[in-house]
Amino acid sequence: MNQSLVPITQSVDQQIAQLQRGVAEIISVSDLKERLADSLKNQKPLRVKLGLDPTAPHIHLGFAVVLRKLRQFQDLGHQVVLLIGDFTARVGDPTGRSETRKVLTPEQILANAETYREQFSKILDPAKTEVRFNSQWLGVMDFAQVLQLAGRYTVAQLLERDDFSKRYKEGIPIGMHELMYPLLQGYDSVALEADIEMGGTDQKFNNLVGRQLQRDYGQKPQVVFLMPILEGLDGVQKMSKSLGNYVGISEDPKEMYGKLMSIPDTLVRRYFELCTDVDLAEVDAKLASDHPKSNKQWLAREIVAIYHNRAAADAAHEEFERVFARKELPTEMDTFLVPADQVE
Repeated sequence: MNQSLVPITQSVDQQIAQLQRGVAEIISVSDLKERLADSLKNQKPLRVKLGLDPTAPHIHLGFAVVLRKLRQFQDLGHQVVLLIGDFTARVGDPTGRSETRKVLTPEQILANAETYREQFSKILDPAKTEVRFNSQWLGVMDFAQVLQLAGRYTVAQLLERDDFSKRYKEGIPIGMHELMYPLLQGYDSVALEADIEMGGTDQKFNNLVGRQLQRDYGQKPQVVFLMPILEGLDGVQKMSKSLGNYVGISEDPKEMYGKLMSIPDTLVRRYFELCTDVDLAEVDAKLASDHPKSNKQWLAREIVAIYHNRAAADAAHEEFERVFARKELPTEMDTFLVPADQVE
């Protein structure tokens, strides 16, 4: 066992009680119970995989939902495997796309991957995190091996995927390399011998392909953990840097706090559930009795404290109250020097 991992001491029911919080779907709970029972009995950590195509260098709260679930697995004694898709990024995940993605250069991929690794440490324990790159096995496949992999799935099965089906019906081109993407991601699970694969609900098809390929290669099919897609600050569309409705986990505390105070009141409980560890019974009690503004302040302070510290959260709260409630000047303001001959 990896010496950096903690012993697995909690019962199966205790582990499941923690792991089920905020999860959209587990495929399947019975498989998960079986894996956890074997793991506890043999003191053998489960291998929990999250695959990432390093196409964007900034992690926001929406992405952190999955990372925080991985941290729970670490704290329970299991092995987290972060798979950087340096090879699959050359293909581009077609999930949610109405057109073919632009392919990144190897230099862009490596630069983004390095930025990701720096930000992971804000949530995950680096000493308990195994980082792998899928070019290690996909990049050395010969053409015969690629054909063998392609033969394990049919075109009809791939076209069951909503993204492909919609584009096919609308006459929008689908590249052959895009059809291969779910197989490549699925094969990652085979190469890593993953017990569990994490992902958002939009990754369900790809994750289930991994289960099927593991069966085909004589492995136990992985358990799939699907996490909800977090709505952004607008309360409608998913959190996304490109949409500008995001909160970055590396942002300044005052910036984070201010952004979180702008979310719709209807999202406060969802953010508590997916972005914090606060007991939901306590949250429900306060939501039923306290003013919406105070609940939002509580949420903002809790989230800022996670990614910075409690003192930074308190300072951000005080600054927000000074500027927006009491209409006072900010404690920090940009200074501009104006030449004397330009002063009227």
